[in-house]
Amino acid sequence: MLKTPIATAVLAALSLGFVANAYAYTDITAATGLASSQDQAQSAGPSNTSSTDENAKKLDTVVVSGSLINNAQIQTATPSYTITAQDIKARGFNSVTEALQSAVQATGSVQGSQSAGGFTQGAQTVSLYGLPPQFTLLLIDGKPITNFGQLYNGQSNFNNISNIPISLVERIDIIPGGGSSIYGSSAIAGVVNIITKQHMDGGEIDVRAGGYQNGGAASQRINGAWGHDFGKLNVLAAIEFDNSSPLWGYQRRLTDGTLGDPAGATADRVISVGNYGPAATFDGVRTGYVDPPNGCGAVSGLFGGSTALTHSPTTSGTYCGSTKPNGYTTFINQSRSYDGLLKLRYDVNDNVRLYSDVLLDWQQQKFTSGSQFAFWEPLNQGIYIEDQNGNVVVPLHVFAPEEMPGGYTSQLETQDDLMYQADIGANGHFGDSGWDWDIYFLRSGDRTTTNTPERMSAAVDNYFLNIIQPVANNPGVYNINYNQFFQPISPAQFASFSQNISGFSNTWINNTRATISNSSLFSLPGGDAGLAVLVEGGNEAWYEPVNPLLAGGYVWGQTATSGGGQRQHKASAFEFNAPIFRQLTLDLSGRYDYYKTNGGENNKFTYKIGLEYRPFDTWLIRGNYSTAFRAPDMSSLFLGPSGAYNTYPDPYQCAIQHGTNCGATQFQYQFPGQLLSNEKLQPTTASSWTVGTVWAPITNLSLSVDYLHINIANEVVQQDIPTLLNIDSQCLLGQLPASSGECQAALAQVTRSSAGILTNVNTYFVNLAKEQTNSITAEAKYTFPETHFGQFGIQIDYNDMLRHQYQLYAGSPPINYLTNSFYSSEFKDITSAALSWNLHNQWNSTLYWHRDSPSPNYIGMSQGVNAPGAGRVGVWNTFNYSLTYSPVPNLDLSLLVNNVFNKMPPRDSTYTVYPYFNTQNYNVYGREYMLQASFRFGGKTK
Repeated sequence: MLKTPIATAVLAALSLGFVANAYAYTDITAATGLASSQDQAQSAGPSNTSSTDENAKKLDTVVVSGSLINNAQIQTATPSYTITAQDIKARGFNSVTEALQSAVQATGSVQGSQSAGGFTQGAQTVSLYGLPPQFTLLLIDGKPITNFGQLYNGQSNFNNISNIPISLVERIDIIPGGGSSIYGSSAIAGVVNIITKQHMDGGEIDVRAGGYQNGGAASQRINGAWGHDFGKLNVLAAIEFDNSSPLWGYQRRLTDGTLGDPAGATADRVISVGNYGPAATFDGVRTGYVDPPNGCGAVSGLFGGSTALTHSPTTSGTYCGSTKPNGYTTFINQSRSYDGLLKLRYDVNDNVRLYSDVLLDWQQQKFTSGSQFAFWEPLNQGIYIEDQNGNVVVPLHVFAPEEMPGGYTSQLETQDDLMYQADIGANGHFGDSGWDWDIYFLRSGDRTTTNTPERMSAAVDNYFLNIIQPVANNPGVYNINYNQFFQPISPAQFASFSQNISGFSNTWINNTRATISNSSLFSLPGGDAGLAVLVEGGNEAWYEPVNPLLAGGYVWGQTATSGGGQRQHKASAFEFNAPIFRQLTLDLSGRYDYYKTNGGENNKFTYKIGLEYRPFDTWLIRGNYSTAFRAPDMSSLFLGPSGAYNTYPDPYQCAIQHGTNCGATQFQYQFPGQLLSNEKLQPTTASSWTVGTVWAPITNLSLSVDYLHINIANEVVQQDIPTLLNIDSQCLLGQLPASSGECQAALAQVTRSSAGILTNVNTYFVNLAKEQTNSITAEAKYTFPETHFGQFGIQIDYNDMLRHQYQLYAGSPPINYLTNSFYSSEFKDITSAALSWNLHNQWNSTLYWHRDSPSPNYIGMSQGVNAPGAGRVGVWNTFNYSLTYSPVPNLDLSLLVNNVFNKMPPRDSTYTVYPYFNTQNYNVYGREYMLQASFRFGGKTK
């Protein structure tokens, strides 16, 4: 009797006798030696190596996840796009993040270091085809890495690519579409396989230093690698040190406070008292400001002496304002990292090899969201209060650097992140049977600690409540000493209500995998069929405990994301490659995944079918169909109550007060809410198919084009708050039966005061959304004949998103993400090109061009595509240039210039809120200069 799902799936795989999608295939193919077309092509030539050497070569773990060599014979049924280490250097990419976010497939907008106040300002990610980052599976050397401990947008687990050392990368392969039949969960948009250095004979040292023309973010990097064969033992070791200073908003004109405001540099509020009129007629619309009784002379020294009495440009009254506050925000994090890589290979005999790989990264980052989040207002009193004159007011004090010990540099949040991946295993042959085997144990983990300067609720409220004193026996009414309120505070006073709040997160993956394969299982008219089968099992964990001070509400204006748990995982998979005829090859793969937690179980079978047809040696026609899935996020299963502040219009208040402008300016309320986990979630499912062609009519020319369709169902999302508020309103107004299940759920999740004012809204993760994308990707590569002036080469890549449609729940109208800018600001198309030149291998030069298509302007993103003034900003063209001179064969001296023309984000005249550009699409870094020296010794890298 078969007692486990793994045993059942393995028997099914063996009895079917079918396929593995050669995928070129990073994982199973790489570990077992199942030959791809590339392997066959490379092995076709003559060899004079001994049988012992040949056996040793067969034991090598060749990580194959695709190739872009100009020959259609080595392409497979699934397209693959490669960024080599040489590309990374020549195109000026400073990090894995830059390399991946520059790929033409990376059309989606993502948060990062520029997302001030975001949940993961100290992490980076990528969005392929506009899909959420968690739908792209990230691998290192074909093996999974653990998730980052903090949650993207406070909701989703994802892979952080900012802590992967760029100098240790040999190449990056991007494989689009569903890959779950090979890799399991998350491979929906595609798979990114980062291949590190594999083997070296000798060593190399690289030193790089650079900085930006307009200041900020100076960087230094030094790295070294060395490898050698000691008889049966091969060793490869590499290290990297990377350091950079922060880039502040005030170091760029566009982000220097309000100087970049296209509507003109008006002063932001530093100390103000917003006036909302008499309490009896309060509707949430500010009517003016309470004038400072004695002007702003007492605070004129704040923000570099720029604070002055300011007349409100839109309403009556004055306040103390400055154009400078928002510039105290970091746009590039201060960063320092230490990285190490160690690879060991030991040949026990001709048939058995032992191996171990260790990758370690420690990174410290420092950043701040700036004055936008360093302020006080009567939040714990409900924001709005009534003063002694009967008016509803909102006092506001934005803390200036002069009021802080050490200024804003003392308010940087510190994030320490330790990422590691280690494996130990063995591979070999079963004698001369033709069967190969591989088994390993993998551990991957990420430990992140944070220290954030915060204001403690009791201390800061008590300080201001000495100025804004509640009136006895009259709740909600305060006697405000306006003379004292418009005064600066001292650094000692600021320090008295400030405290570092620590945070911690921890994730890991344990996985044991065993694989057997045979690349010559039996003969077919087109060649030998190959089969590979694997079984694996392990567990994964995510823990982000909440700081007790946050959980208890002791930190002013802050909520917490927390949770944690573990789940078990088992899987089995097979691949079968059948060259039916010389021109036609069938690829088939299948995989069964099983997940178990204390709260439930999930399982999923996925498969992939691919066809390669070669009417000529130089022409490949290919296509595949695959299914994919994503297991429910660990966060969606184990998230503790995760708090956030929301601002939405309240349809109920608008209805009972007979409002005429609901949802625009009236009846907007800020209220806390909590996102809650759901252990009953099911996997997100997907299917995708591609069809395309590769043509290499001559040796130096390769052309390819591929069409990709992805269809996602049961996508896990947070319940939509506006929808929930509408249901709640209809239930309270009697438009829906209060006894219905829909009303009972809504009324339990939406909490109101006795006056009907929103006080809290709870939401859950649910399987609701559907998503579809259609895209076309093309690539052309040509190497010109060599001349006396050197040899030129060109590569052009293009991706066009033909469709991206999202449906929140069944019955809701589908949203076109490519035209509805209120929901998405992704790029419709991206183009890149690289023109290279080589002269006698002594001079090398590359000009790299990247073009982002127009994206929505601010009015379109904030008010919708039909709002007056909604439109799109212009294209963004940037150029990078590199020049390398090799005075001797082992020494390279390089000059690199990024953003040659110092282009800032496309002008958006409608972007009237700081920082006046879309931080998820563009940056304000400007022109960067770098110098690099590379020295090789003792041999060469293989």
